[in-house]
Amino acid sequence: MTQSPISPSLGDEELDRLEALLDSPVFKGGAMRLDELQGFLCAVISAPDTILPSAWLPAALGENPEYENQQQAEEVLGLVMRFYNDIALTLQQGEGIALQLYHPEGEEDYDFQSWCSGYLYGVELSEVDWYEAGDSEEVDELLFPFGVLAGELEDFLHDTGQGAITEKEKAELVAACREDLASAVMQTYRYWLARRSAKTVRREAPKVGRNDPCPCGSGRKFKQCCGAPGNLH
Repeated sequence: MTQSPISPSLGDEELDRLEALLDSPVFKGGAMRLDELQGFLCAVISAPDTILPSAWLPAALGENPEYENQQQAEEVLGLVMRFYNDIALTLQQGEGIALQLYHPEGEEDYDFQSWCSGYLYGVELSEVDWYEAGDSEEVDELLFPFGVLAGELEDFLHDTGQGAITEKEKAELVAACREDLASAVMQTYRYWLARRSAKTVRREAPKVGRNDPCPCGSGRKFKQCCGAPGNLH
């Protein structure tokens, strides 16, 4: 397991504990690994709609874990929720995400595929379709590096009508996507944040009648206060 320079606030020992718990027999192989979980939660937090823990926890931990006791259940849920909160805060602060990546024994490269597969699973979990909520071409561009690293490049080329690429071109593309993955995570988060904020700005406040109490709290009627000629904002 490796981390980029900005470490999450859980701390190494707690991350190792969460990692061990997720791999324990309690989940019968149904829980995500730590790298998959981080990718998954990055997408859940970045989604165009709010995804509640009641929806994403079963997807992350599997159905009906067999906890040894209540204390263990509380420990797992506590660590997972803290991990979620750490990721949410990191994305909100915009300083860059610390990618949790496994380095398979005997291999030179880190395992980006599991991380990005987790992310794409989080995209699918959203009740609001990402392509319908945003511009389809922009969403395609945002999700492209995740798809490439998840091993879906051939499907993308087929779906978009593009021809096959050489092995050299593929290797260069994969290397570029790996290098830019943390930036792609932040870019996608900011994309949906801006759209959610725009919707909030466009939402109109309930109309105040001329004889209704003034919303400024003065106790006077609206027509005699902020709604009076010369006082309209």
